Amino acid sequence: MNQIRAMRVFLRVAELGSLTAASADLGYSHGMASSILSELESYLGVRLLERTTRGARLTEEGAIYAERARGILAQIEALEDDVGGAEKIPRGTLRVQIPPGLLRLVVAPELPGFFAEYPEVRLELMARNVVPDFVGDRLDAAVFVGDLPDSAMVARNVGLVPLITLAAPGYLARRGAPETPADLAAHDTVGVMASATGRASPWTFRKGDATERFTPLGPLIVEEVGAAVTAATGGIGIVQLASYLAYNEVRSGRLVPVLDDWRPGAFDVRLVLPPGGLRPRKLRVFEDFLVAASERFRARWGIRDIR
Repeated sequence: MNQIRAMRVFLRVAELGSLTAASADLGYSHGMASSILSELESYLGVRLLERTTRGARLTEEGAIYAERARGILAQIEALEDDVGGAEKIPRGTLRVQIPPGLLRLVVAPELPGFFAEYPEVRLELMARNVVPDFVGDRLDAAVFVGDLPDSAMVARNVGLVPLITLAAPGYLARRGAPETPADLAAHDTVGVMASATGRASPWTFRKGDATERFTPLGPLIVEEVGAAVTAATGGIGIVQLASYLAYNEVRSGRLVPVLDDWRPGAFDVRLVLPPGGLRPRKLRVFEDFLVAASERFRARWGIRDIR
C-alpha cells in the first residue's frame, strides 16, 4: 500500500466531506478512491470515515489520524520543496484565514494575477478576524492584523496598515471637529471591539515626541469593522480604523479625516503559521503575493506607512 497516497486521498475526503468530490478533485475514479480508503482502514484496523448517502464524516479515530497525517504530509511537502529548489512548481491546496476587509479590498482584487502565475495552487480563504484555530479549521496559515495574541506564534510581517481617524461631514457640522485627542471625550465615537479582549480597542495618537491614548466610550462599539465604517458614514460618531477599510468613503467625501496632525500609527500585518512553522513552496509564494498585494494597494491609494 502506498501510505502517502492513501493519506492524501483520506484527507481530501475528510476536507470535502464527500468521496465523489474528492475523487474528482484528485483525478481518481470513485472506485479507485474507495479502494484506497478501504485498504488504508484495513491496514490500520480502524474505521476512519462514516460513509452515508449524504457524504462522509470522520470517526473519532479518523479525526486523530487526520490531524497527524496532515502534519506528516506537510513535512513531506516541505522536504520535497527544499530538495526540488526554486524550479519546483507550487501546487496543492492552501487554506488560509484572512480578516474580511483585507480579503475583500486588498487580496481578492489581486487574485487573478496569482492564479495566472500559479495555476496549480488551490486556495481556500476563510474570512475571519479571530485568533486562528489551526487544528479545528485545518489552517495552513492565518493573516493577523495588529498585535499577536500570543508572542510565541511563528509569524512573518507581510505588510503595514496605517490607521486613520474619520468622521462624516454631517457629524462635524453638528458637533464640530476635535482639535486634540483630549477633545474626543466630548464627542460620540464608534469603537471597534478587539477579538482578543472583547473590549473596544484603544486609540493611540502621536505628534512629535508626544503620545496620547483614548478609549472610545460610545455610543456604539461593534465587532465587525465594516459595520463601524457604515455607522460612522451615517454620522453616529468619530471612528479610528485601518486605512484601507475606508478609502472608498474618503475618496467619495462621505468620511473626512480629523486630528490629521495627530497620527494614529499603524498595524503590522503578519502571516501566522501553525506550531512547527512549516513553509512549503505553495505557502512561500502566497506570502510573497501578500506582500506585493499590500504594496500595490498602498501605492494605488497613496497610503503612507506611518509609525
